[in-house]
Amino acid sequence: MPSSRKRLLASVLGYALMAAGTALAEEIPHERSIALIDKAWAVRLDMTGYRIQADGVKPDSRRYLLATNNAGAIQLSVTLEAVSGQATEQGCLAHFNRIAQSATAASSPGPTRTEMINQVPVLEYLLYETGGPGTAQLHLFACTVKENVYTDIHLSQSGATTADASPLRNVLASLSIVAAAQAGSLDYFRAGSAPYLQGHFKQAILHYERAIALERANPVLDKSLWRLLIHNLGIAYRRTGDLMRAKTTIDYGLSHDPANPFFHYDLARTYAGMNERDRAMQSLHDAFQHFRESHRHDAIPDPRQDVSFGRLMLDPEFRTLTESLMQPAI
Repeated sequence: MPSSRKRLLASVLGYALMAAGTALAEEIPHERSIALIDKAWAVRLDMTGYRIQADGVKPDSRRYLLATNNAGAIQLSVTLEAVSGQATEQGCLAHFNRIAQSATAASSPGPTRTEMINQVPVLEYLLYETGGPGTAQLHLFACTVKENVYTDIHLSQSGATTADASPLRNVLASLSIVAAAQAGSLDYFRAGSAPYLQGHFKQAILHYERAIALERANPVLDKSLWRLLIHNLGIAYRRTGDLMRAKTTIDYGLSHDPANPFFHYDLARTYAGMNERDRAMQSLHDAFQHFRESHRHDAIPDPRQDVSFGRLMLDPEFRTLTESLMQPAI
């Protein structure tokens, strides 16, 4: 995948927004709900005074939110992770034990106590900062379970002690489980992109198809994201051997964006998989023609190096076409 598409896909997932800084930060008006795409419920917290720095899905499919409260020098992260079996309180306690072991290894003050806040187990933890023993960072780790999902909540405050934990505890005290809001096409796009990056194409297809259906009914994605959705779904279909659905997806893309060179290139790959040489050649020709007419600065793939065309490259006429397409434009 070209680096520009990787960056765009990372921004779709939302995890890359952490590096974007406060310019992209979104202020949270009051309460915020965080949910997995296939769950009817969500975790809700009162985040008044916090600003979102990252909100999306990690490449390993964990739902993730990062927010900061600059006034209190507090950082908040929420992670929802689905597991294969039932999530248990014992699993939460094992997580706390791993944190405690790490604290011991770091020679920090470590865990100061474990308590229950809003019926949720919470581990309080002090960690020395770079300034030495006189400067500590206060951490609160909370873990809750529902069905097969662990929700990990981590709050930290710089320059704080255990006596300063009230603002952190107040966030945890607001924790509740509520009905999840109806997911939109961007939510399904995010959910599909996580397994897509891991090569789990069948799982990606389930979410991408839903995103496409929602976009057909009510388009909301901007052009670049919509194009990436079409491209990724087409690839996912091809990688699972469903060439007819791959073609249908790309045809849909071309019906709305007929001059997109990368859609034509993807169509050529699909025809190559179908062993339809003439159609593959025509689509490849169209791809390079539209690419040159668009005066784009990004690069179009070299079909001579593309494994999708490996079998057709044995054909002299097809090979001659690819050589001509890769000649510099006059």
